[in-house]
Amino acid sequence: MISKETIKKILSASCIEDVIGDFVELKKSGFNYRGLSPFSNEKTPSLIVSPTKKIWKDFSSGKGGNIITFLMEYEHFTYEESLRFLAKKYEIKMDHIDNNNHQEEEEYEKLYLIQDYAKRFFIYQLHSTKEGQNNGLNYFIQKRGFDINIIQKFELGYAPISWNLLTINALKQGFKIRDIKESGVTVFRKSNHFFDCFRKRVMFPIHSLSGKVIGFGGRSLDSRSFTTTKYINSSESKIFQKSKILYGLFQAKKNILKENFCYLVEGYTDVISLHQSGIKNVVSSSGISLTVAQILLIKKFTKNIILFYDGDRSGIKASLRGINMMLEQEINLRILFISNGEDPDLISKKYSFSQFRDFVAKNSYNFVSFKQKIYEKIHKDDPIKKSFLVKNILNSISKISNVIQKELYLQEASKVLNIRQKVLISELKKINKKNVQKPSPVQVKGDSRFFFKKNTLLLLEEKLIQLILNHGNQIIKKKEHNTTILEEVLHVFKCWNLRFSLNKNQEIFDQICLQKKRIDLSQFLDKKNPKFYSLSKWDRKGIQVSYQKGRINQYISDILLRYKSLCISKLIQKEIIHYQNNLKKNKDRKAFIKKIMHLTDIKNELHKKLHRYV
Repeated sequence: MISKETIKKILSASCIEDVIGDFVELKKSGFNYRGLSPFSNEKTPSLIVSPTKKIWKDFSSGKGGNIITFLMEYEHFTYEESLRFLAKKYEIKMDHIDNNNHQEEEEYEKLYLIQDYAKRFFIYQLHSTKEGQNNGLNYFIQKRGFDINIIQKFELGYAPISWNLLTINALKQGFKIRDIKESGVTVFRKSNHFFDCFRKRVMFPIHSLSGKVIGFGGRSLDSRSFTTTKYINSSESKIFQKSKILYGLFQAKKNILKENFCYLVEGYTDVISLHQSGIKNVVSSSGISLTVAQILLIKKFTKNIILFYDGDRSGIKASLRGINMMLEQEINLRILFISNGEDPDLISKKYSFSQFRDFVAKNSYNFVSFKQKIYEKIHKDDPIKKSFLVKNILNSISKISNVIQKELYLQEASKVLNIRQKVLISELKKINKKNVQKPSPVQVKGDSRFFFKKNTLLLLEEKLIQLILNHGNQIIKKKEHNTTILEEVLHVFKCWNLRFSLNKNQEIFDQICLQKKRIDLSQFLDKKNPKFYSLSKWDRKGIQVSYQKGRINQYISDILLRYKSLCISKLIQKEIIHYQNNLKKNKDRKAFIKKIMHLTDIKNELHKKLHRYV
């Protein structure tokens, strides 16, 4: 705790018009100062600051108080954070009652200092070295289209290719290796060997609400390496927990308060691109699944969120996962539906500021209409699937605590789904009853599983077809000889007498097999739907996706083993169903059991090769 004497010193030294003047333009008016309200969009000044009484009053919002309450209202600081802010501004030394707290505070301060030093190091490397200019600055300006002002605003930087330049420089500055490791910018290995966590990457500093750097996101620029993870983040520390922070919130918080709503996107570059185009009330979950802590963080500033994820399959899944979580936290939610697979980065460059607002107005929906549109896109007009859609929407409505809102969404669902409201209310009561009897945590994957459910066998088939089309002629090493991916798949399918379960996949495979072995496989990529086999864009958003090309031998071996295992499982199920349906005719139970045991042995052998022991 901060001592009472220190608090008195801070409040005595603080000048209210000076502090508020850092955030609001004030003009002298008699003994007082006047300015535009920072809490509402107004043209006539209604904020009055009294230096003699050390109080302020905002007549447009009704808020007022002393210098501490202003920082708590405007910056969303805690009481203690407000005091620390003022102490730092007026260079007042903090005295603590509890020595343990003081020691912990010193440890936090060390981490903040190291992160700040790392930020300045990365900025210097970006702007003042040839490597940084050629790689980092070129990437930001030429490939991303960022101007120098936005690069400086977000304090973007560059981590050089050197193994330990940052760590060595930090040690020269007097930082201890234990603290540098704890900060997450250095990785420690055996025999006291250390190296920089970020190398040959463009750097995105992540700020706390008060503007301190607490961690980094780094994007690899080494396009030749297929084993390098494209995006990595600082490791978790006392000051950096990725699930509890939002990228861009420090830069966006004033605009979120002003606009009273927030755009939520997926990646660092989405935030920066939108800022550059004039959309400044935007934050990002930085490539991780949205958490309740992140939703509550936005809720400190506004209850109105527009979910603006990518229009591809992954983006739609992420949107669906977040709906119920937001409804449970009483968020007023709109979701942007982008059917052509575009992302916020592309859209921010495609439209002007006013056009973008029109685009959002025309393409944002409440969760009922959003789910209906996804259903129409994927399932067309399937009555069975529609019954599941109705339950899915009602399950989301059940998360709403506000009785009036719940009633309005029921009316909306009745209109959109063309089902009587009486029927929906009856079904909702059943769902509520189940929820009371069997309470469960938030099902973050439930919604996306309904819309995109696919069995594992079909997913493996898609991967195999994608591998053949993209890398079919690539040489892989076998013990006896070298072969190609296409030849290896052909060999396994012939030996095991396998066929693709999906006719479309089998047709593509048959067409390839009819051609000569060494063919130009790109012809099939052109003729078939290229989007169907395109790689996901999640790696651009911070998701750590390993790429199979760097370990292609192991990858093709594993995928074929998994495919054979699933085919055997399918055959076992088929045999059991056939035996049960013809129980009266089947007299030889021993032969059936022997067959099942033989197939199970084969399956177990495949699992052992995959390092799964059953």
